[in-house]
Amino acid sequence: MAFYQKTPDIIIRNGTIVDGTGKPLYYADIAVVGDKIDYIGDLRGVCGKLEIDASGKYVTPGFIDSHAHSDQTIWGNPEAQSAVRQGVTTEIVGNCGFSMRTLMDGVAYDEKSKGIDCVYNLPGPSYPKGSMAATLDKVEQMGTSINTAWLCGHNDLRVIAGLHTTDYTKEQFQTMADFLREAMEAGFIGFSTGLEFAPGVVSRPEEVERLAAIAAEYDANYSTHMRDEGTYLFEAIEEFLNVIRKTGMRGTISHLNVKYDNGIPDEYLEQSMQMLRDAREKEHLNVYADMLPTCFASGDALAMLPPWLYADGWESARKILADPEGRARVKADLCRYWRFLAAGQWDRLLYIQPPYMPEICTTPFSELVKASGKEPVDFFLDVMQAAPAMQDVEQCLMQGVVFHEQTMIDSVVKDPIYMWMTDSFATVEEGPLAHNTANIQNYMSMTYFFAHYVRDAAAIPIEKALMKVSSIPAQHYQLRKRGVLAEGYYADINVFDIDKLQIQATFAKPNKYCTGMDYVIVNGEPVIAKGEHTKARPGQVLRHKV
Repeated sequence: MAFYQKTPDIIIRNGTIVDGTGKPLYYADIAVVGDKIDYIGDLRGVCGKLEIDASGKYVTPGFIDSHAHSDQTIWGNPEAQSAVRQGVTTEIVGNCGFSMRTLMDGVAYDEKSKGIDCVYNLPGPSYPKGSMAATLDKVEQMGTSINTAWLCGHNDLRVIAGLHTTDYTKEQFQTMADFLREAMEAGFIGFSTGLEFAPGVVSRPEEVERLAAIAAEYDANYSTHMRDEGTYLFEAIEEFLNVIRKTGMRGTISHLNVKYDNGIPDEYLEQSMQMLRDAREKEHLNVYADMLPTCFASGDALAMLPPWLYADGWESARKILADPEGRARVKADLCRYWRFLAAGQWDRLLYIQPPYMPEICTTPFSELVKASGKEPVDFFLDVMQAAPAMQDVEQCLMQGVVFHEQTMIDSVVKDPIYMWMTDSFATVEEGPLAHNTANIQNYMSMTYFFAHYVRDAAAIPIEKALMKVSSIPAQHYQLRKRGVLAEGYYADINVFDIDKLQIQATFAKPNKYCTGMDYVIVNGEPVIAKGEHTKARPGQVLRHKV
């Protein structure tokens, strides 16, 4: 139009705009100048340096993944290939209480990250002051293809403090507090817990509340993998809500769902959702849940084991597992986490994926058991026993069938209390990192939301679907001027034909990128162009500022 006198860097023409707010879609052009959206409207007669024809395609905000673990892989994959090819432009990382574990065994750190040491590349067990804050400096120096916002993990604060027991000393708490303050002052957006995992599994609620109160001073978020997702689900939710009540923080329950036939009634899910609704509507607490899309899921194999087994270190645990009487004690005390396994439903365990035994990671668990001639529980414990050290067994994943699809649709897909997420690691198709992350969920989860639930099942309109991965997480995590297509907002933009979104990964061959994203623009720069990665790294560390 004549009144628009600029020459924008990018013009996206003739697109179907889904702006992320939930409003009805509409048709318009978009002008991008620098890293921001400069104009939305009719741009006939205006020329851009790059012109994208979006005829017949959706133009949406870049997807915000509210729960990812790419902090463990991005050091060897700063281009975040598997994520950005699914339209993910921002990830919330450092979830489940972990913010220094990596899957970088045998993988070189990106050369551009050299010169800055942080908790992710230092050997430990002790860490110098400044090494938590340096995480953000290191990733900024390296550069990434996606934006990242970082949570500081409770489990790793405990590791830094040398705390593996329930009771802590004054000095140990001060160490945790000091590193948490360091993270908050550096711009971490919040504090996360993983209370089903070591070493946080033995902590008391009082400890979590004291640390959360420190993060609250910085107007931070609190995200939790709760203490229990089964028998004591309601108690775990109350523990979470008490943190929010006492601190006033924004809070997220990670991957809230109820695994079927897991020792509790299926009705527990609706009751737990109502607890969150009541907290929002009656107490005015700013709380949400997030959840991945598939009826199969991944979990930490270590969470099946009783904490007493490894209380004296992993070498002691291996000796107990090697002793018939000791192993019998362990078998009798497996009823936690995926309780259906303890009940004998080993047919629901699809894969076990120990990084120290890569040769078995893509072979179905049932085939491994059959070839071994052993009972499933004994083969499972053999895999655990084979872990050389605690840090190895902590990275052992398992994959199983855990949810019913209609339950997923009625809760995760449709209910407003849920944000969508992937619970995955950004990874690559080939090489050592692909070997370490050979899990189908790392390659397809975000695409599955849109290809399956929006397109194929028509379970939710795209306007509502977009909110769950754009404006809602942007507001909840205070990602300023993101998550919406609006003038003056950062130009994180996807262009795609939803009919062409395709998942290429399979259980047998998981290391395959999704296809169908025509353009993925991050901070005004194309990272995916005509379906291919441009190698650009325009992503920002989204530091929280009070």
